[in-house]
Amino acid sequence: MNKFRKIAGSIILALLLGVILIAFVLGDIAGVGGALRLAGADPVVSRVGGWQIGPFTLGGTAIKGRELREQFNRELEQLNSRMGSGARLTSDQAIMLGLPTRALRTLEQRLLLDRAIADLGLVVSDGQIRQAIAATPAFHGPDGKFSAIQYQSVLQNLRISEAQYVADLRREIALTQLLGVTGGVTMPKVVRDTLYRYRREQRIAEIVLVEASKMTDVPKPTDEQLKAYYEANKRKFDLPERRSLSFVALTPQDVATDVEVSEEQLRAMFNDRKAEFDRPEKRDLDQVLVNDEAQAKKIAELVADGKSLEEASKEVAGKDIIKLGLMTRRELPGDVAAAAFELKEPGLVPPAKSGLGWHVIRVNKIEAGETATFEAVRDRLEREYREQAAPDLLARRITDLEKLLARTDDLDAAAEQLNLTLRKVEEVDSAGRNAAGETKVEGPWASDMLAAAFRLKEGETSFVGETRAGHLYVVRADKVTLARTPTFEEARERVAAAWTEAERHKIAEARAKEIADRVNAVAELAAQARTVRAEVKTSRAITRVQSDPQAGLQGALVAKLFELKPGKAAAVRTDNGAAVVRLREVIPADPAAAPEEAEKVGRELDAIAANDLATQMMATLERRYGVRRDPEAFASLFRVEQQ
Repeated sequence: MNKFRKIAGSIILALLLGVILIAFVLGDIAGVGGALRLAGADPVVSRVGGWQIGPFTLGGTAIKGRELREQFNRELEQLNSRMGSGARLTSDQAIMLGLPTRALRTLEQRLLLDRAIADLGLVVSDGQIRQAIAATPAFHGPDGKFSAIQYQSVLQNLRISEAQYVADLRREIALTQLLGVTGGVTMPKVVRDTLYRYRREQRIAEIVLVEASKMTDVPKPTDEQLKAYYEANKRKFDLPERRSLSFVALTPQDVATDVEVSEEQLRAMFNDRKAEFDRPEKRDLDQVLVNDEAQAKKIAELVADGKSLEEASKEVAGKDIIKLGLMTRRELPGDVAAAAFELKEPGLVPPAKSGLGWHVIRVNKIEAGETATFEAVRDRLEREYREQAAPDLLARRITDLEKLLARTDDLDAAAEQLNLTLRKVEEVDSAGRNAAGETKVEGPWASDMLAAAFRLKEGETSFVGETRAGHLYVVRADKVTLARTPTFEEARERVAAAWTEAERHKIAEARAKEIADRVNAVAELAAQARTVRAEVKTSRAITRVQSDPQAGLQGALVAKLFELKPGKAAAVRTDNGAAVVRLREVIPADPAAAPEEAEKVGRELDAIAANDLATQMMATLERRYGVRRDPEAFASLFRVEQQ
């Protein structure tokens, strides 16, 4: 028996070793490959093509984690470069916006296209690539022709290599061949014109606003009506959780007055920054710049004889003057500055030479400079010093408060010992409002502090918290009143107010419906408007995507307007009650009257159609070749760091 077990064990071991060997030879194995993958290895995130045999994946082309991360970084850089220097997305923000998925789709689509191109034997020649690059307007220089420098500059800004761009361009050209639209998708003219007419058609409306607040003929509700309304809308009257809080909250500005600063420190700051406070003399200048000294002297002679600098410049050099505006001495070349600032009164400066040529300058106005005194800027220096030192002082306060609370766990005593203001509020909700809806907790730290307060148990004190902007807070939950549904009697007043408001809206809607029906029966709209103490407003001409808030034409009213026939009216429910909208006039759009705009709309339609065809093609290729993703490997690459 033991001998038999040894033989069986040897066979099983041999089979197991064989499976492991195949796994390493043929590639990653789902489950087994994941377990055997060395720590820190580059995981397979997706695979295009291949065969799935049980837990095994054979063949296909793998997309590795490092490759995906590089594509993600490249797309993030491109996105940030388009956004400019003002606002830049962080890696975590890009992950939350779904950029990793887009990057993975890009890599998968490249592989799918490469397989289709190879299978169909499509060939894109180097000549086609060169022609496409040369025809791309983004690569053209100022003369409108292809510029190699511009080409390299654009690729550099896009954070893409020339080889990668050429490969992508080759796929794009091949894709147009796959779709059979090498000349681009062009929708029929009748479709283009129909879309243009639909988008650009304008309508003018007449509107009557039937406001619920003006519906005063609401009967007094009975107890039965109120109770029925309460039962049907009970959750509407729920009382939120409220808390009574004691807290200390500080910003750097709060402690700035406690910063100590000496007169010597302020004087040292003044001496270091004196040039910043001095105001240099400025002169408003015009100039003519020529290459020839003789021309410069001739212009000066003509001005001396009574001609204006503008006239002399035109006569001698055939050019307009250059208005330099207010300039300081430092902003002008050495000899030119000396000449321009030597003049005591406004007037013409003798010709002066610089590396740019000969300058003939006219001084229009002189603004005297001013030398700053310590006394004049002392208050500013003190304020700036305190602002700069305040964050450090606040950090020390945070440390002191943390140490004291660790010893005593008594917020009142700690605040008193450190001379900090302890604030108290009664019965506020998570937004810091009391039962009357008044905001009782305000400050740049309020949202962070309230979030911490509503995580505490009754009587518990939070840790000393700090907002991202550097504000300090610590809070204690003195009393916790849990959220609950009030009884009918407790909520009676609110139920009555809500019932009355709902009834006013019902009456407003009914009145609007009556007015619309009467107008459609050829009644006068203005007379009907007076029955609800309203007036008829006429809107400006709008398209389907526009509105006219001043006339009350927005939201559902716009949609209803474009459903109506001329002269017809309809009632529409609004936030403030209801409204009657009547179509006064239709202004058709004529593509022939605006050919450029119609062509623009047509190109948009062509692009949508081409994109739709490409999307369908990619979906077909994905079904044909197969794409298998590893969600766990993908998630491991793009985890948002918790703050």
